[in-house]
Amino acid sequence: MIGQDAIDHHHSAPASVKAGSVSRAMSWLMGEQAPTLPTDRALAQKLEEALPWLAKSLEIKRSFVYHGARTMNQRLDIDQFVTMSTGPYLPWPGQHADLQLPCDAVPESRVVHVHTLPGTGATSPACNHPHTHAGLPQMLPLLRTPTMEVFDRHRPIGVLVDDIGPWTDSTADLRFGLDRLREWLPPGSAIALIHSTTDLLPTARQAAVHDRRDRAASLLTEATGRPYSPRSRTEIAKLLAPWSLSNVDGPVATGKFFPDHAHAQLPEHHSGAYAAMALHPSHSDYAKDPNYTPGGPTRGTERSVPEQGTGEEQAGTS
Repeated sequence: MIGQDAIDHHHSAPASVKAGSVSRAMSWLMGEQAPTLPTDRALAQKLEEALPWLAKSLEIKRSFVYHGARTMNQRLDIDQFVTMSTGPYLPWPGQHADLQLPCDAVPESRVVHVHTLPGTGATSPACNHPHTHAGLPQMLPLLRTPTMEVFDRHRPIGVLVDDIGPWTDSTADLRFGLDRLREWLPPGSAIALIHSTTDLLPTARQAAVHDRRDRAASLLTEATGRPYSPRSRTEIAKLLAPWSLSNVDGPVATGKFFPDHAHAQLPEHHSGAYAAMALHPSHSDYAKDPNYTPGGPTRGTERSVPEQGTGEEQAGTS
């Protein structure tokens, strides 16, 4: 791990460290225990000025990944997971359980963490599960690596895709990667995906809101050297086809996915992203069940996604 004092006084950080700035900036905003560069903290502050609800959006996404894993385990009997995120998940001291490491959601599960932005290996992982680096367009090489041999391919695997899509501006490349992933996944598997969007921006003061959006996108592009590409609800749904979605209405604002959670009470723009869970064709009965909802019970079960506080405690005012 890079020591914080060393980082603060290292004026010519290597390129790989600079490239991980976005991931470290987001960690700093969330209050994670991670060393950061002054430039990381400056980027985080500029992003939060552009999007005042950004920290809440990060919280909502982290919670979705945690509960997505629990839901796959409790309802689909999945205990093997691939997480795909821009950088490593780190502890978030003093926060609720569902804001901690997603691999804590299902104890004793097999997990491989895949990081998609370069430079994020500068921070040591917070768990003992394997970590590797690859983007969705590099899915074929990733799936052929020894790292992925940890999985039992005779049993279902859950994939948690944590908003990595916007960092690939080619929808065709994203689609190619997800197609290869679907081909590799065994029967009974599922893919839970978060993808940023501009569809959910506040409707009031449109010009000012769009200026904020453009400013944030510009900051992210400058920090990574690659375009930042949110997508529409329709585009996100197509990325997951032909697998059926657990929510027959299609992708929803991330905070609304689990309707019993306090995040469901927040304005949709706090999510800043859509979420969906795609089910392997072997789960077709779920897709046909009119009583099945993504955060609700399957037939013959009780609700198993715990609430996180009350709506008043979590909703905020931004």
